[in-house]
Amino acid sequence: MHHAHIIPLVLFLAFITTSTGKAATQHAWRVQQLHKDNNEGVAVGDINGDGKLDITSGEFWYQAPDFKQRPLRKILPFGADYMQNNSEHLYDMDGDGDLDVLSGAFTLKNVDWFENPGEGNYAKGLWSVHQLVDTGTGYNEATFLHDIDGDGTPEFIENSWNPKNAMQIFRLVRAEDGSVSASKHVVSKSGNGHGMGFGDLNGDGRQDIVFQSGWYEQPSSGPFSGTWEYHHDFDLPHASCPILILDLNKDGRNDLIWSDGHSYGLYWQEQLTPQADGTIIWRQHLIDKSFSQGHSLAWDDVDNDGHNELITGKRYYAHSGNDAGAHDDMTIQYYKWVTETGTWTKHIISTAPAGEGPGIGLQIRVHDLDGDGLKDIVVPGKSGTHILWNEGK
Repeated sequence: MHHAHIIPLVLFLAFITTSTGKAATQHAWRVQQLHKDNNEGVAVGDINGDGKLDITSGEFWYQAPDFKQRPLRKILPFGADYMQNNSEHLYDMDGDGDLDVLSGAFTLKNVDWFENPGEGNYAKGLWSVHQLVDTGTGYNEATFLHDIDGDGTPEFIENSWNPKNAMQIFRLVRAEDGSVSASKHVVSKSGNGHGMGFGDLNGDGRQDIVFQSGWYEQPSSGPFSGTWEYHHDFDLPHASCPILILDLNKDGRNDLIWSDGHSYGLYWQEQLTPQADGTIIWRQHLIDKSFSQGHSLAWDDVDNDGHNELITGKRYYAHSGNDAGAHDDMTIQYYKWVTETGTWTKHIISTAPAGEGPGIGLQIRVHDLDGDGLKDIVVPGKSGTHILWNEGK
């Protein structure tokens, strides 16, 4: 068993400001590596009910407060350097009061969940595995556990890099005995694509689905009432998972933030005044083109100023070293939006030679792990699973 260890390095924020050119206040972070393998999914939650936030990442979970490594499951390897875990989520699947792990895979059609054995049983070995659903599709880029209809119960949604794959939503169905299955709703019989996000694009109050090649408009009669209307308003090459949807410039229209997951480029798409027929018009803005493989994004407040920041970085060896910038230095950073000037300031959280420090993998989790009032960052990836401890100013 590989126990958690601390990389003896404290990293201070560098900065880039695109507005005034003035230095930003430095912020301190400490890097802790939990394990190194090729897993690229991670989740955070209270596994054992002690009130402390634990971490699941691939084959292990890490028990707070010292993040001791404990076995959870086995994951199949494939390809040159992949493991069959493209995302993982913590949710009480069987309704017994504790958090289970729901996980997706890159090339497998089955979606499995792993049953939390409960306090007193963690030393007995691997968690019991249950199949949620056979989706009928492989080529899965990432998965999301997202409440698309606002009823308080999340749905399971797969993003595929294969444009021929269906766009599907799976509703979780729990029987009285705690067994769980999923019912499928087809958004579109084909028309998926790299990257995905959820939010109201056209101001009708309903959540739409954004992906690499446009967006699907939720029907007025509800998300499960039929197929969704497709709008090919834009193309976002190798878009990130997620694509963020928010009203960045406070003009009453939601904008998009996305990154090219397999090359250089971090962008935001400004939604302009729609045409008379309702067609949405977009203007692209470059945020940063100095790093590559920004495959995942997060939007959260890591500097305690009351405003969310954009958090991303480099996914290490996303395509086994064949992507642009694969051997560039690793970076994780956040960007502050300056409303008054419509620009961003960049703050480096960590940097290291390729493969020797934290990358972002396929998921970025932001939580206050130690209860000190500062939000920390947890990332998986082929350079290891890491905690980036927020030590404030």
